[in-house]
Amino acid sequence: MLRAGGLLDRLRDFDPALRVVVFSPLARDAAFAKEFARPGVLLLDQPAHVPSGLEARLVSMIQAAFLSRGRTESVRIRMLEARANGIIRWLGVKALLGRLVSRAAAPYALSDRLVSHPHMEQLFDEHQPALVVCANPGLVFSEVPLMRTARRRGVTCMVIDASWDNFTNKLLPVRQADRLVVWNDLMKEQAVRLHGYRPEAVSVAGAPQFDVHFRAQARCTRAEFFQRIGADPSRKLIVLTTTPRSLYRHHDYVLRELSAAIEGGPLSGAQVLVRLHPRDEVEAYREFEGVPHVIIEKPFRPTVTGSDGLAIDVMPEHQRHLGDTLYHADAVVNVASTISIESCIFDTPVVNICFDGPGGEPFVRSATRYYRFTHYVNITNRQAVRVATSAAEMVESVARYLADRSLDAAGRRQVVLDQCRFTDGGSAERVIAAVIDELSGSAGDARRAGLQSRRADEPRRTA
Repeated sequence: MLRAGGLLDRLRDFDPALRVVVFSPLARDAAFAKEFARPGVLLLDQPAHVPSGLEARLVSMIQAAFLSRGRTESVRIRMLEARANGIIRWLGVKALLGRLVSRAAAPYALSDRLVSHPHMEQLFDEHQPALVVCANPGLVFSEVPLMRTARRRGVTCMVIDASWDNFTNKLLPVRQADRLVVWNDLMKEQAVRLHGYRPEAVSVAGAPQFDVHFRAQARCTRAEFFQRIGADPSRKLIVLTTTPRSLYRHHDYVLRELSAAIEGGPLSGAQVLVRLHPRDEVEAYREFEGVPHVIIEKPFRPTVTGSDGLAIDVMPEHQRHLGDTLYHADAVVNVASTISIESCIFDTPVVNICFDGPGGEPFVRSATRYYRFTHYVNITNRQAVRVATSAAEMVESVARYLADRSLDAAGRRQVVLDQCRFTDGGSAERVIAAVIDELSGSAGDARRAGLQSRRADEPRRTA
């Protein structure tokens, strides 16, 4: 949100008197603070928030009521996972209570009235915000005090949703905001149908984090990229992108199978670049050090640990590196990842892993469950990727793509249109326009007009 399109500078251009308060755990990172230091911009730490007491009990009941409806296949599978892990108990009783204390369209209404956050109330008193902008619809608990206090104070709240699965794939219902900005029409329909948003409150802007992939630019040459990663430009490149081991713990098995197929097998003449997920650990792949034609990288900047436990900052140069990686890859292998969409942007073939280690896994821990998730079905039903149900099928699919990367190209093009909606590299501009529209009140509806009139006597505004 801050890097794509220069949001802070654009807000200051719109209104030089505007004060902007940025809540982020990265405020504790000296490099981040220096990068975003501006006149009129205040960076404050966003502390972790763990519901407790009355709030925790209300959240538990809201969650049970939401899960009991089982409105998407993803939620039904997540509920099976939660039960298997002992996370959710007494679902029926809690669901009954949850239906009594919440409404489907506004499940948090009662908790917002009964629960307050004194520290956040004090900050609102100090800064008197005219607009609150969040990057998540209340599913990251650290943002809940901000959204709740905005609701209690009658301050307009926008959510610029950065993820494509929040409306179908989470164990909690999303929170209501006054305006929601999403990637595509699929997400808008889900927000309206599943979470009670009014269609006019939801704007489709595209995915700002993918803008860099669409913008016309001179990508580095194949020789330059392969030199950067220490690869052989004469060999085909297979890119394996991992997920956290808590979600899939068999990437070592996958890599062994790919490596074996390269050593005189169907993938002879290829090499593998393993791009680790920010939550994956290099130490888990030590056995592959020195293995011919296997390269392992984790190209991110270490930073302070946020409330979600992540200690990684994805810098613009890392996004460019990812673009170069997918552009020069001959095939990409992953487990139902967002990387599949980004690969489609570069028309790079994708093979999805739909199998586990040699011993197998129960369904609630198996890779197979991910291909029933509501959001990912919108990839597989376009015939854009090959879903491999065994290591042998994975190797065969990769070999076919290495021989002919034009296979399934039409499906990849359709995925880009479905998921990204816009291909002009201007999604960040549309997001910024939506924020400025809220600040300016240019839409002119009664809510904005009333909010604007209440601010008329304020010499300075805060976002």
